[in-house]
Amino acid sequence: MSKEFGRAASGLVTKAERDQRIAARPKPRAELHLTPNGWEATEVKRQIDQNSERRIRHIDECLKEARENFKTGHARALQRGRAKQDFDRGR
Repeated sequence: MSKEFGRAASGLVTKAERDQRIAARPKPRAELHLTPNGWEATEVKRQIDQNSERRIRHIDECLKEARENFKTGHARALQRGRAKQDFDRGR
């Protein structure tokens, strides 16, 4: 778990990884038996879930920032193109 998270945390963030982690979230299910797994197992599972949720938030923030950078870059490119076009037209 720690090696995989360490590798993923230092590498690229992708929408596919985000979707995979969201799909891997634990889903509550009704059980007919109540077999406790112990406090240690519960604590470990909680920490793993916390790490995964933190990674999902990090991916969301990175993708949001990349999307905003793309939009502003595209808008600036359009403005530069229009300015050049207007300048060339004025000659």
